[in-house]
Amino acid sequence: MNGEYENILVAKEGPITTIILNRPKQLNALSPNLIDDMNRCVEEIEDDKDTRAVVITGTGRAFSAGGDIELDIIPVSKMNPMQWREYIKDFCRLIKRLNYSNKPYIAAINGVTVGGGCDIFMSCDIRIASDKAKFGHGYIKMGIISDMGGNYLLPRLIGPGKAKLFAFTGDIISAEKAEKIGLIDEVVPDEQFTEEVQRIAQKIANGPSAAIGLTKEAMRRSAHMNLDESLDYSANLQSALLDSEDFGEGLKAFLEKRSPVFRGR
Repeated sequence: MNGEYENILVAKEGPITTIILNRPKQLNALSPNLIDDMNRCVEEIEDDKDTRAVVITGTGRAFSAGGDIELDIIPVSKMNPMQWREYIKDFCRLIKRLNYSNKPYIAAINGVTVGGGCDIFMSCDIRIASDKAKFGHGYIKMGIISDMGGNYLLPRLIGPGKAKLFAFTGDIISAEKAEKIGLIDEVVPDEQFTEEVQRIAQKIANGPSAAIGLTKEAMRRSAHMNLDESLDYSANLQSALLDSEDFGEGLKAFLEKRSPVFRGR
């Protein structure tokens, strides 16, 4: 990546780009500048044809502790409604970019995750957590609600009942509990965490990126369709893949009884 960022680190190894929230003294709390860095970075990644999988993680002992008290929560408390609605647009823009991107995003949740940090990882496609991670939606403890997609994403991940229990109480839960209710997809012992994240990211990056991107789109859109509409939409997407180089390679590899070598074309 060519951009220079104040609040995140960006590392690229082959087809995998890793975004690292980098405010460890503040537990990677969210600020307007961090969100701006994230938006600019994700936009740049979208235009990078060589990136075929993206990992989002944090430095230190947290993924993200939610809104920064000094730089986010206190300033927001002094805004009128019109000012606040303008302010929150960039935060929401990041959530939409992660959801609508044709790149696969993997949240590597390395530690404490609260509030907006949860909303960010829920916007990713796959969620992998260290067994040292802990989770809390948190908004309710300040008398407010999620404003970064949590009310949309949370019940779709874990069901309305569990979503309300998690949101209404603000309780902090373990990685084991988070996996049990479906908030995350896999818990990994901390000493194996980085290796397992890289293994999964590499496997996805080595896959047929066009088919992965369209699978992501089909699943997202099908959530708002009936079965007939989803079948028709998926058929239209499939027709776009039948002329692809990756489909030709996949078919040839199947007939030759070998592993395919996809090139993302």
